Amino acid sequence: MEALAFDLYQENEEKETVNVDDVTSDSETDSTEEIDAHALITTLYSDQRKTKSEEGKGTKSKQEYALLVNDLEKQFVKKKMKNYEKAITVEDKHKRQTQQEMNELQRDMKYQVEEEKADTESKIAMKKDAIQSSDASIQLYEDEQKSLQEKLQKLNEKQQDLAMK
Repeated sequence: MEALAFDLYQENEEKETVNVDDVTSDSETDSTEEIDAHALITTLYSDQRKTKSEEGKGTKSKQEYALLVNDLEKQFVKKKMKNYEKAITVEDKHKRQTQQEMNELQRDMKYQVEEEKADTESKIAMKKDAIQSSDASIQLYEDEQKSLQEKLQKLNEKQQDLAMK
């Protein structure tokens, strides 16, 4: 008796993904979990006695697996795009809140003495820095989304090409 086992893996090109929990929490943690570069999709088993050899069947199966892997890649890209969308929403909310706090500080300055004004100006400067940081993060996330949109387009083209083989 002979048996054949076939493992199908998906290779993760990028180990870094936006984790919305990381964006929303202020705590810095050093425990970064290493993600396995190859994610096992499935294991297929075949008993040779039950498998009939047919001409051209191998090519068809290869095409089917290529389409399956392409589909899984598309799902992965879509999930990352959703994560970036959530991260943008969180960052935008944080930016608006910081802007509101800064506006309140500026209004309060009207009724402060010089010593208080100096302290308030320092707080306002920190708020401005935080807003610029939010803007930079949002820009980065939007750029990543554009890149993922292009990747999705290429995967759709690849799917059409594979389907025509």
